[in-house]
Amino acid sequence: MTAGTIPSSSDAARDDLPAARATPLWRKAIPYIGTVAIFALIFWRIPIRKVEQALSQVPVLEFLAVFMPYSLFYCALDSACLTWVVRHFNARMHYRDILPIRASMYVLALINTSLAQGGVAYYLHRKAGVSFLSALSSVLFIALLEIYQLFLFSTLGVMFYTPVGDAQVKLVAVLRVVYIAAWALLAGIMIFFAIARRSARIRNWVENGRAGALLATFIQARPLDYLVVLAIKAPTFLASVVAQYYALALYGIAIPFVKLMLFLPLVFLAAALPISVAHLGTSQAAWLLFFSSNASPAKIVAYSLAAQLTFMLCNALIGLIFLPRASRELTALRAEPASSSATA
Repeated sequence: MTAGTIPSSSDAARDDLPAARATPLWRKAIPYIGTVAIFALIFWRIPIRKVEQALSQVPVLEFLAVFMPYSLFYCALDSACLTWVVRHFNARMHYRDILPIRASMYVLALINTSLAQGGVAYYLHRKAGVSFLSALSSVLFIALLEIYQLFLFSTLGVMFYTPVGDAQVKLVAVLRVVYIAAWALLAGIMIFFAIARRSARIRNWVENGRAGALLATFIQARPLDYLVVLAIKAPTFLASVVAQYYALALYGIAIPFVKLMLFLPLVFLAAALPISVAHLGTSQAAWLLFFSSNASPAKIVAYSLAAQLTFMLCNALIGLIFLPRASRELTALRAEPASSSATA
């Protein structure tokens, strides 16, 4: 199947979802244990009453006024990026079809990001008739470049930021080594799949492997495709830096814009680690690590909690607006095979 073609419903029916495996109880417990452990360490060092006092001073309405426009902007570009990738690698779909399901998955992402990614792939599988694993491959392709979007801006931050103190000098030196390795890894991935496109033997080895279907988009993607996705996603990070900069100012914390550009990606990367619930705990620890010199630790923890919960609330509100439409469409898609077999 070539990109941009939609297979028949019979093809889609044969392409069932992979069998789900039960997640061990210990693995389900890891995020909860991680969240409790991280907050226990934080509040062991910082009295919880100081954090509560700092939280009471958060300008809630002003935070909503800053983060709601950012959430709307993020949702619009996030949906545009998914639409471009799906149209380019999977099937012809419209932005108006992608937006409701992408926005509604923000609600599920509050619980588990992987479930939200799987939900998007399932919708594409049923709506466009493409392979579930091929659709998931496109979602994972975007997820990879979301990580490298953070590396991109943090790398720029390393280039222009002047470290203050021995600790920051050492940290920036370590970051330079890490970023060289990260960009070398991405270059290696792109080179490997470029070779696979030209070598029938390597391509067959990749496609027939256990992860072959999950690598479908990566095999098709060319360097320009990587750049297009980065270009679509880049404004969302710049907007996040602007939103955080003004929200910090509203709360009385002054952090230079370049420092935010350098370390905020690392905060987001720490928050994405699958060892906590709803990105809580890891995000607060990262804020303390990188920005505790700009305000009292209690105020930094309070801001990070308030900003994160406000952004999550804004995303949830947007998701809830689109959730009824997405639910109706998913229900209709699930009913299609039954109705078509009844008419047959």
